[in-house]
Amino acid sequence: MRKITTRCLALIAVLVMVSVMPQVSSAAVRVKRTKSQRGLIWHKTFAVAQAEARRRGLPLLVHFHASWCGPCRMMERDVLDTPRLQLQLGNRVVAVKVDTDREPSVTSRFRVKLLPTDLVVTPDGKELARTRGYQGFGNYVARMLPAVTRYLVAHPPKTLAGGTVQSRPVIAKKARKTTGAGTASGGKSEIRVGLAGFSPVALWAEKRWRRGDRKFSCRVGQVVYFLASASELERFRRKPTRFAPRLEGCDVVRHLDTGRKMAGSIKYAYFYDGGLYLFVDAQSKARFFSSPVRYAKAAGGR
Repeated sequence: MRKITTRCLALIAVLVMVSVMPQVSSAAVRVKRTKSQRGLIWHKTFAVAQAEARRRGLPLLVHFHASWCGPCRMMERDVLDTPRLQLQLGNRVVAVKVDTDREPSVTSRFRVKLLPTDLVVTPDGKELARTRGYQGFGNYVARMLPAVTRYLVAHPPKTLAGGTVQSRPVIAKKARKTTGAGTASGGKSEIRVGLAGFSPVALWAEKRWRRGDRKFSCRVGQVVYFLASASELERFRRKPTRFAPRLEGCDVVRHLDTGRKMAGSIKYAYFYDGGLYLFVDAQSKARFFSSPVRYAKAAGGR
């Protein structure tokens, strides 16, 4: 009788363990998933966020809310704190949630009358986009993302993984003298960072300014490009002429009109007939469109 009781207890213990294990495993998966699927990092004070935005050269994503605002909590749950928004805006903005009761001066400054209200503003506080009231994910991204993209195109971020990005291509190192046409600075050819460190594959395929990584670099002529991933690097290597700017990123208008090669700026980037062209200023870009076929042909296009 004693042996039977012992066996029964052992069997019960096994059954309990079997029933508990799936729950433990499921909880572990949930914890792992929560850690890997993080949303945006939201500051709680506007002044702190603005200081970071100025330092990094990024626009601000501002969410005005209050503790008593039900739609605010719903929007945070459905949109703002989701991994999906992190994928869309992640390292492209500095995000801040402004409690209107705690920061009334900021609320007044941006003339917020309805909650929730969300803004995209420059580091200096100029408004670029606004939504009022609860917004679903699709509407929110459709309104905010274009404003962020336009700002980053016109004002390339100051920071880049592994180095600094400037509005003009960075000189990597001096190269030996080469024959033929030189650069605007003289007879020496220079190795430059193309597209100010942004990935040409992401720009061409997604029309998105995604910062590259020095780990995934590829040199084409006198220009080094940074790609965002190993797969992008492999894609770029297979056909670099498809993704790289025409004429190695030099302004084709200045080159054809003056015979000098001058590196264009991503601020004046434009896609034409399947090719990406960079210009030194708005005047040069406008001149390109006075005779695009002529200039495109000179740059190696059709």
